[in-house]
Amino acid sequence: LGFKLGFGGAATYDRALQIRRLLLEMPMASIVTETDAPDIPPAWLRDEGGVFNEPALLPRIARQLADIRGMNHQEFAAAVWQNAMQVLPRWSSLMTSNANSTIAS
Repeated sequence: LGFKLGFGGAATYDRALQIRRLLLEMPMASIVTETDAPDIPPAWLRDEGGVFNEPALLPRIARQLADIRGMNHQEFAAAVWQNAMQVLPRWSSLMTSNANSTIAS
């Protein structure tokens, strides 16, 4: 498609039928994850006594998105990571530089 679309907390709501349909229909290569922080917290946040929608919730949001797609959590995480690195090539090079400097030390 030539673009990436971010899915976050809004897709965790059972009523988010159109968002979930889009999540299922989009090719995996076009999907990235996001928290929508501070807006649109995931459906379970308030029920569990959470107050703040924050980036730390992203792994759980990603697991729920993987479940909606019927995917293995690790495969989903690897795919969205690769997609994010395509969207943010400078970040990708920084991550590679960091990994190399860690290995060298």
